[in-house]
Amino acid sequence: MQERGGRNSSVLAFGALMLLCLVYAYLEMRAFGHDVPIPMYGYFLAALLAFANLLLSWFSSQLHYLGMRLVGNGLLAMGTVVGAVFLQKYSAYHAIEFVLLAIWFGSLVQVRLLITFAINAVLAIAFIGAMYAKDVSDFWIPLVTILLASAVLLGTYIAYLTERGRRRLFLQTEINRSMTNRQELWAFTLIDLDMALSGILNFKELIGLLKKHLEPVIEFDSYVLTSLEGQGPKPVADKVEGALFENDDKTIWSEELLGKLTQTRQATVSAEHETVRGFLGMKKQRFISYRLDVPIFNDARLMGIISLRRESQPFDDLDMIASVSIAAQAMLIFKRSTRSSAKAVERTIPEPVIRPKKAEDSTTTTISSSESRDMEVTDHGFTQSDQTLVPKDVITKFKKEEETVKKTITLMSRENADKIAVDRYRTAAVEGEPLSILIIEVDGLSKLREQDGDQVAYKVFAAIVKYIFSKVDKDKDILGRYGQNGLSVLMPKVDMNAAERFAEMIRQFVANARYKTAYGEKSATLSIGVAAITDDTGDYGSMVKRADMALFVAKKNGRNCVKVRL
Repeated sequence: MQERGGRNSSVLAFGALMLLCLVYAYLEMRAFGHDVPIPMYGYFLAALLAFANLLLSWFSSQLHYLGMRLVGNGLLAMGTVVGAVFLQKYSAYHAIEFVLLAIWFGSLVQVRLLITFAINAVLAIAFIGAMYAKDVSDFWIPLVTILLASAVLLGTYIAYLTERGRRRLFLQTEINRSMTNRQELWAFTLIDLDMALSGILNFKELIGLLKKHLEPVIEFDSYVLTSLEGQGPKPVADKVEGALFENDDKTIWSEELLGKLTQTRQATVSAEHETVRGFLGMKKQRFISYRLDVPIFNDARLMGIISLRRESQPFDDLDMIASVSIAAQAMLIFKRSTRSSAKAVERTIPEPVIRPKKAEDSTTTTISSSESRDMEVTDHGFTQSDQTLVPKDVITKFKKEEETVKKTITLMSRENADKIAVDRYRTAAVEGEPLSILIIEVDGLSKLREQDGDQVAYKVFAAIVKYIFSKVDKDKDILGRYGQNGLSVLMPKVDMNAAERFAEMIRQFVANARYKTAYGEKSATLSIGVAAITDDTGDYGSMVKRADMALFVAKKNGRNCVKVRL
């Protein structure tokens, strides 16, 4: 935006200078052109140079030495004015020409304030010196001096206004860029929470893990957290880190603060001060830090508090909103995990089940819900008995491919998959080969797990994994866990277009498939994010980040779709 603005303003600046120089050349020709033509030629040369610079700024995509070209062209024009005074006798229009050029210099966006002042001041002194050299009347010199001094000050003030506007634009651009980056990190953090906190049944462990998920989004120097369960009206900290809270000799969470958090259900910000003795024993307030208190609610009950402190700058609205949303998302995951655990306990009581007589009709699915271990699928649990649900040709094709698939599939943990993937990425980067990654999430699997339990959800997930495994190149491609409801597929020697077509193919198949379970037929869809190695990718992590953002966009666009992040 700044480059585009600089290009447009430079075209205007060179155009204005060209017109001024042409007018000055005409005046010189009318007044002294026949006797002393050098100033006239100088103005023509400055006008021609301004026209060339105008064309360069208009048609060039780069601002080649723009500041230097502006200053050089302006110096030629103003030097011609001083030369005209020295070579000819002084005329009033010379001072007016100088004033207009001084204002022109001050309006340049690309030239710094000090440079503008220095150029105008030095040339104004040279102008007055030329008047003395030509023995101009003592009546005119003081008047012209006042006029030129005013022009220098006016040009400097205009330069100050333009530079302040330029600095404000730069700061606003940096703030917007920082805000965008933080919002993107916030989105990634919400996605990562599901894979990091699923299965945790201890609330203190849960809020203890929130700290590392707040760090990418919110900058802080110290933090303290507490679980209010079982504590009285003056809770004590469960964990403290950082010097800003270690020396706190009073209750960290007052009754007033607890009441405010309970009523508003929003994060609160404040500035911490302490009373110290100053000059002659006078008491004064000394700033310590800025503070952010984040409540953690389970429905209407305040379960815990996380407090953050930093010295650099106040916490803003994005810090407040992001911290509350991360805490709320963590509680949703915690509630889901506790409900799933309760359902699992209820299902330990056996119920009569009518099983088929043939052994091949039964299926066994063994899937680890923990992402820290590899997952084994001994059968996909995918049934095709009802031909009205899936086209016949699709069933036939799938059965043929199924015969060549291993009976046991190992879906690596994310950690193990990443270790191999980083090595494949480096190889592709060195060899200049294509490399793509798919991040796949099974839509609605969490809801299915809450309604019908883990076994049903795992059976559907295993069937999808088995189908994807049947389609990939088993010698090259890497399948790994990605969150509780998804997986990643690294595809060496496959470019982005081919990866997108592959993703769309498996998405369409899964959308048309049905899965028979103990709770009836179930269906699922896929949201898929695709990214590929590029010259400016940076590393494997940045490629995964782009694929993750593509998945985030796919989910925001209604799910059951494929999105690509360039």
